[in-house]
Amino acid sequence: MRHPSPSRPTPSPARPRPFPCLPALLALALLLAASPAPAAAPNAKQHLVSPPALSFFAAEPGSSFTTHHSNEAAPAGPTAIPSSPTLVETKNAAEPHVSPAGTLLAEAATGAVSVVDDQGAEIRLAAPATRIIALYGAFNEILAGMGLTDRLAARTQADVEPPEITALPSIGTHMRPNLELILGLAPDLVLQMGGRKAASEPVEALRRLGIPTAFFEAGSFAGLFSVIERLGALTGEPGRAAALTASLQARLDRVAEKVKAAQAAGAPRPRVAYEVRYPNLLAAGRDSLVSEVIARAGGENAVQGDGKLVRLAEEELLRLDPAVYLVQQGPMNPTPIPPAERPHFASLSALKAGRVHLVDERAYSRPGPRAVAAVEELAKLLYPDAGW
Repeated sequence: MRHPSPSRPTPSPARPRPFPCLPALLALALLLAASPAPAAAPNAKQHLVSPPALSFFAAEPGSSFTTHHSNEAAPAGPTAIPSSPTLVETKNAAEPHVSPAGTLLAEAATGAVSVVDDQGAEIRLAAPATRIIALYGAFNEILAGMGLTDRLAARTQADVEPPEITALPSIGTHMRPNLELILGLAPDLVLQMGGRKAASEPVEALRRLGIPTAFFEAGSFAGLFSVIERLGALTGEPGRAAALTASLQARLDRVAEKVKAAQAAGAPRPRVAYEVRYPNLLAAGRDSLVSEVIARAGGENAVQGDGKLVRLAEEELLRLDPAVYLVQQGPMNPTPIPPAERPHFASLSALKAGRVHLVDERAYSRPGPRAVAAVEELAKLLYPDAGW
């Protein structure tokens, strides 16, 4: 009698073999973990902003960009490859300002640059900026003074200086730029100047869209020179920035020497009033750039009210009775009525002495290289016998 053969046990499923590359991956992870992270500024919040893919205007060689009004859509074009992420670090506003020389990063491998703007944000670019859009005209003049006009990619509607930029596309106004047009031009840096609260709104919007945007404030010549230095860092041209600053400072020093000599010879220090707008008289206050222009030209601002702008009743102006009266002409005062045609101004000493002068608003009240030209012009008006 045959005995049934014992049943063979069902073979258990084979165990999966360990992933053969796991040890190598673990070693790589440990190596990366041990590598030091890039140092961040103390008390800084870091935000990594990766610019989206942007379309830009395609132009045939030798052709110029097309100017579009703010309500026009940007024309279709090829898509630009997204650039390397831009790091925007928001610093503690209470920290002392760090010299741009200390924040400039010259990395041999990438050429990255970095500055801290006047909102306390550290703007880091993977490479020096070559496509720049300035939302305020003084930046165009500064870059032109550095010989970098060819790096400008657009302008605002009101900006016509230097003359070469008039061929560039317009992207709206200082306060209300067209974000779609800016995106279409694919800038690697946008510049904005403070002064009014609304100036920061487009900065925030552009940063949300991934566009590196630096915000500066320059209510004095020291502030102007600081802006020039930081633009030198962002463009990778610190030498050109230093040369421009040295040239402007030398001109201011020459004016100071002439004024000092004139005053030593007995010339009085004239009291000067600067009209920003009329009617509803608005004058430059003691906290304005205009007030420093007057002081560096050897005058004294007759309007000592706090702030950049001071409202004056005509009776108060008559009481102040400045020796020199300046009337600005420009966007804020496009067609000023000559003071000689204003009945209430007839008793002004400045009017009687023929010392009422029409001046360029953009030169006297805009923090750019032409503010130095304003000092030179005004000093010659205040001290005509100083041997200019």
